[in-house]
Amino acid sequence: MYDCVVIGGGPAGITSAIYAKRANKSVLVIEKFMPGGQVAVIGQIENYTGFESIDGFELSNRFFSHAQKLGVEFAFEEVQSVELSGKIKTVKCNKNTYETKSIVLALGSHSRSLCIDGEQEFKGKGVSYCAICDGNFFKGKRVAVVGSGDSAFSDANYLSGLCEKVFILAKDNLKLHNYAESEFDQTENVEIIKGTVAKKIVGSDKVQSLYYLHAGEEKSLTVDAVFVAIGRTPDTSMLEGKLDINDKGYIKCDQNMHTSEKGVFVCGDVRENSIRQISTAVGDGAVAGTEVIKYVSLFDKGIIL
Repeated sequence: MYDCVVIGGGPAGITSAIYAKRANKSVLVIEKFMPGGQVAVIGQIENYTGFESIDGFELSNRFFSHAQKLGVEFAFEEVQSVELSGKIKTVKCNKNTYETKSIVLALGSHSRSLCIDGEQEFKGKGVSYCAICDGNFFKGKRVAVVGSGDSAFSDANYLSGLCEKVFILAKDNLKLHNYAESEFDQTENVEIIKGTVAKKIVGSDKVQSLYYLHAGEEKSLTVDAVFVAIGRTPDTSMLEGKLDINDKGYIKCDQNMHTSEKGVFVCGDVRENSIRQISTAVGDGAVAGTEVIKYVSLFDKGIIL
C-alpha cells in the first residue's frame, strides 16, 4: 500500500513524487519507457530556467537521480488499467498490481506524426514538434511549418520573429478558431501554400529540403527545419468513463490539479489547458505533490470518506 502512485516519469510526475516524498510519504513512480519521458529523447534545451543549454537526456537523469536520492521508488512497467473510484485506488500493470491512497496522473501526450520518409531519421536534426522549444536554434534560417490548424498558425507566428522565412504548408484552408488568416498579411516573411501534402524530408546529417505535392505536382522547398504542427494526442484512452475528460482527451482539473475523482490528481501535458513546456510541467507537479500531502494526511486521520 503506497501513499501515492504516480503514473508517468516525466518532469511533472517526478516533481510531484519529490514533493510528496519530502513530506515522508511513500511514493511509487510507474514509467513505461525511461525517466524523463519525452524530455529524455529531445536534443538541446535552452528555455528551462537555470540552464543556458542542457541535453534532454542529461536533464532527465538529473530528475531521476534527485528522486532516487530521496527514496522515491520506480517501477518500469506499462499500466494496463486503473481503478480510481473508492477509497483505495488500484493500478494494474503488465507485471504487478499496486494499491494506493492517491494517484497522480502524469501520463503526458505525444505529437502526431506526418508518417513520411525522413521524419524519424531527422528528429532532433531539423524535424521538430515544438516551435517554442526549438525555434531559437533556427534564427535567421528558412523553415517550414506543416499543418492546417491553430497550432500551425501559432508556430508560424512565433517563428516569424526568429527566422528569415517561414512557409506554412496546409492541406487546404487554414482551420483557425483563435486567429484570422489576415493577421499574416503584413508579415512579409511568412508564405502560406495551400492544397499541399508533405511527402518526404531530405538531408545529409540534418534537414535540407522538404518535398510536397501541390496540384498533383511534386515540388520542394529548401529549408533548415520542418516543424510538424498537426496536433497532439493525450495518453488517456484507459481513463474513458472514469474521469471527466474534454472532447480532445485531456483531463479536466481545477487550479490545484484535482480531477473529478477524490484522491486523483493530474499534472503536465495530459491536463486540460497546459502549454506543454518543461517549466509548466514542473510547476504542475509541485502543485499536485503538495495536494497529495494534504489528501494523504486527511486520509490517515480517517477524514476521507
